[in-house]
Amino acid sequence: RQIKFVFNMSTLGADELSELAFKYGTDKCPQLNHCYTPFYYELLKDKRQSIKKVLEMGIGNSRHTRKFYPQAVTGASLFMWRDFFPNAQIYGADNDPETIFKSERIKTYLCDETKKEDLLRLVDETGTDIDLFIDDGSHSSNDQQFLCKTLLPLFKKDVIYIIEDVRLLGTLCRHLAEYDCHIPKLPPNEHPEKGRDQIMIVKRKR
Repeated sequence: RQIKFVFNMSTLGADELSELAFKYGTDKCPQLNHCYTPFYYELLKDKRQSIKKVLEMGIGNSRHTRKFYPQAVTGASLFMWRDFFPNAQIYGADNDPETIFKSERIKTYLCDETKKEDLLRLVDETGTDIDLFIDDGSHSSNDQQFLCKTLLPLFKKDVIYIIEDVRLLGTLCRHLAEYDCHIPKLPPNEHPEKGRDQIMIVKRKR
């Protein structure tokens, strides 16, 4: 199933979220790589004031990304979310100690997404009342399955749970059959050599 949005291709990436992504150097925007931020903007623009907690798995180390995106900062997408959601506390988690930092309305935690005890400890810190969760971690299908099956039952029912960079779409859908899995139709990627754009939104069945 696909969630369809109408995109103006002539202004793709001109939305505020894409501009913030470019500013901080996260490759979620079409100016740098993926066409995720135009979709996120359409999905979330009416929730900017109401979203209070965002948690992203995978922080991003600027030491590695600056070779591709000179403006990149560690936790680029966390800063993007913070600026986009003025009332939100932003949380990030990663297994790389170099990515752990604290800033205004941003807290990060050392966490191995393959270990249930780490994930339970993370949720103890952030609370279960997460409004938006983004899996931008290892991109391994097995890890995506495990993370979703571990965290989604703990979060509140109306959480927006998103898995980025889905590579084995059919496999992931089969393993998450107990959930509603929605595949958004994204704009064409101008940088297909850098990786395929594929997002999955996962919800608990009513």
